Amino acid sequence: MSKIARRALVGASRFTPAPISGQLAQQTRSLATSSRITPAPTSRIRSPRVSVGRRVGSQLSRRAQSTSASASQLTRPCPSCSAPLAPSTSPCTSCSTLIPLPSGLSLHSLLALSSPIPSPTPSRTPYDIPSELSTLPARGFDLQPRELRNRMLVRQRDLHPDKFGSSGERLVSLAKELSGRVNMAYEILADPLKRAEYILSVHDLPMEETDSLTDPMLLAEIMEAREELEEAQSEADVDGLREANAEKVQATIAELLVAFSADPPDLKEAKDLAVQLRYWMGLEAAAKEWTPEKGAGGSAGSSFTHS
Repeated sequence: MSKIARRALVGASRFTPAPISGQLAQQTRSLATSSRITPAPTSRIRSPRVSVGRRVGSQLSRRAQSTSASASQLTRPCPSCSAPLAPSTSPCTSCSTLIPLPSGLSLHSLLALSSPIPSPTPSRTPYDIPSELSTLPARGFDLQPRELRNRMLVRQRDLHPDKFGSSGERLVSLAKELSGRVNMAYEILADPLKRAEYILSVHDLPMEETDSLTDPMLLAEIMEAREELEEAQSEADVDGLREANAEKVQATIAELLVAFSADPPDLKEAKDLAVQLRYWMGLEAAAKEWTPEKGAGGSAGSSFTHS
């Protein structure tokens, strides 16, 4: 075992990753005010290399049935034609009027992956996002990238400011606001790490900047991989390390899917796995920056960071 790995075993409890970026921290803190969209049929979105059993699928189906009635009753009238609309619907599906979206909608509903469910404590928050996510596979973690992107493109087509250029500055400004909310939702849900952080935050278990690995052996493994990256002499060396690291990333995503799919979800395990994923993705970010002149992360002595 290398010197760095041995030191990691001794000092594991003191090792912490670099702070989460300011933009992501701000996004995950504003979960309660996140956007939401026109509801559409729930669809399964898969993460790679894992299959959730029939028992979990049956449990999710029963939860979806138990909440579908209350979700379907949650409507608001279109201010132009009075057609009943879901809170996340805009423009109106009857008259095409662009309507402001309320705050507090989930990111999943903004991308038409789920329907809002009324909160049991409306004075605190209008929507029950944990219950809403419980109607989705793996609490909304199980997403197919292609379908997610397609939903985003449909929403952006419906909300593009150019569509409302002849309707006045107010509607153009509103379209920009709503399309921005759609973009933010897609940015978070398309990234497995950000998606996990969002779901954990919705369940009152947010990730912190100071969260670090608690398994010294795993930390030693990550540190040793980092050392190999620092000592790489060629692009071929780096490509081999990135290939091995990609397998670690996908395996961790698969474990997250299992944790979120449990009934009830194993949120503590999910958070531990999310911290692990942050380290593996940080290693990938460092590998992307590698050049023969600079090595990983800009210099041979650069600190370990996460994306």
